[in-house]
Amino acid sequence: MSELATLLKFQRDLTDHPACSANKAVARRTDRPQVITAEVRNTDNGSVLLHGYETLPVAQAASCLVMPETGDWVSAIIEQQQVYITAILLRAAPDSPLVINSGEMPLHFITPALEIHSPEKVEIHTRHFSLMARTSLWVAKTLHQVADSLFVRAKQASKEVENTDTTHARHINQQADQSLIINSRIGSLNASAVLKIDGGQVHMG
Repeated sequence: MSELATLLKFQRDLTDHPACSANKAVARRTDRPQVITAEVRNTDNGSVLLHGYETLPVAQAASCLVMPETGDWVSAIIEQQQVYITAILLRAAPDSPLVINSGEMPLHFITPALEIHSPEKVEIHTRHFSLMARTSLWVAKTLHQVADSLFVRAKQASKEVENTDTTHARHINQQADQSLIINSRIGSLNASAVLKIDGGQVHMG
């Protein structure tokens, strides 16, 4: 058993002692902030309670963004009959995912460089997503884009396809203000109904 686990077990045994309950009642009546360690107990409505301090409301300190789970051992501060969880010391389920929750407050990262390494997957669920960068690089073996409406604006656009470039649409409308050039070693234009070529001058051959 690690030193931290041994200390927490001793704290738990001490907390469950009847004499400790009386000391807690006296401690709660003081106005001085108190630093405690306790076990997290969740109620049915999702609010967090601490073992031995069930009568006190519990909130997370602004610096503690990881959501506590049932059975976790945490450090907390009691200030004016309010408990503030400051850190999670020991997880009840070590394999449980860490959930970062800033509540209703926005969460900003300010750093000169940020890297996210995830060998399996990264998912982003949001109503609005913006990416602003001087240079953006997307490298993928397979890339799927699904949208009700897709709009692309660029001063210059270039696309290079090694094998086949296929476009399937009900209607295709291409407009070139200056010139339209199509070069190919073998070319074919097919229309099952009408094929129309109109121009001020039409050169064939």
